[in-house]
Amino acid sequence: MEIRLASLDDVKGIVEVHCSDVEKWFRVVGGRRVEADYGSLSVGERFLHGGPWMSIETCAIHLNYLLISKQYPLVAIADGKVVGELELFICSEDNVLGKTAFIDILVVHKDYRRKGIGRALINYARRLAVKRECDTLSVWPEEKAIPFYRKCGLSKEAYKVIHVVINLEELKSIELLLPLEPFPRNYKLLEDMVFISPRFFPSYVAWVKSSWEYALKEHRFKVLDGFIPTIGAFIVEEYWKNRREAVFKLWVEHLKLLPVFLKILGSLARERGYIKAHLYVEEGVFDTWIKPLKAETKEKHVILYEKLR
Repeated sequence: MEIRLASLDDVKGIVEVHCSDVEKWFRVVGGRRVEADYGSLSVGERFLHGGPWMSIETCAIHLNYLLISKQYPLVAIADGKVVGELELFICSEDNVLGKTAFIDILVVHKDYRRKGIGRALINYARRLAVKRECDTLSVWPEEKAIPFYRKCGLSKEAYKVIHVVINLEELKSIELLLPLEPFPRNYKLLEDMVFISPRFFPSYVAWVKSSWEYALKEHRFKVLDGFIPTIGAFIVEEYWKNRREAVFKLWVEHLKLLPVFLKILGSLARERGYIKAHLYVEEGVFDTWIKPLKAETKEKHVILYEKLR
């Protein structure tokens, strides 16, 4: 088995790895899901089954984004084909993670599981992280994958993340009186701010992915973004499960400004027809700053890591 940095020549194999998890393909007809053949589906319909990895067309765009961002898509090769993929981001966090190598995606073809391929990809990522002088190797795992990552050495808990839903119709409005400036295209303008949501990503990963777009009506689209001087930066996107609900991505200059910031964003989102906002915040931030807003809590996530130095 060989593990190496992926190239655009690997796109077809990467798509096959990710699609191996899909047992049945569907399209929506008259509001109902109807089983269909993969080949009959549009690129957008395939996207709905699992994101850009579902089609060669969108996977090539995604992989190109990773490579030009100088990040690390890794592939495992066996029997002359791609059998696994790991996507690694190198960035710095102002917390226990420090400079971290963050595992964003790890998928092994269903016919090649339990053969040590996932562990081998993680070991390669660890060596790369050490070479890049990272303090930690980290991951936001699916709940069922937590035991696997712990066995691979990512056994420490960095922090917990809570999925929070705020009812915008009950949130007190605050009119935006400050000028609304463009969302920062230079990360240096954000790196000293407190990253609030979605906290299962490092701040840099959330920022760099914010500019990755796919020209598909099925792709969750950005509704509004901007920067409010002295307060923070934000992105409002449609929530993929309900088009009357939004996802807030935000960075704030200081935590004490968070309640005001949320009320401003709530007003902006309500003006555009949204009734709820979803955030994914650290447990401590929720307890101190968001719980008083009577937000609803959903599932919890954990960020795991391994100390490298």
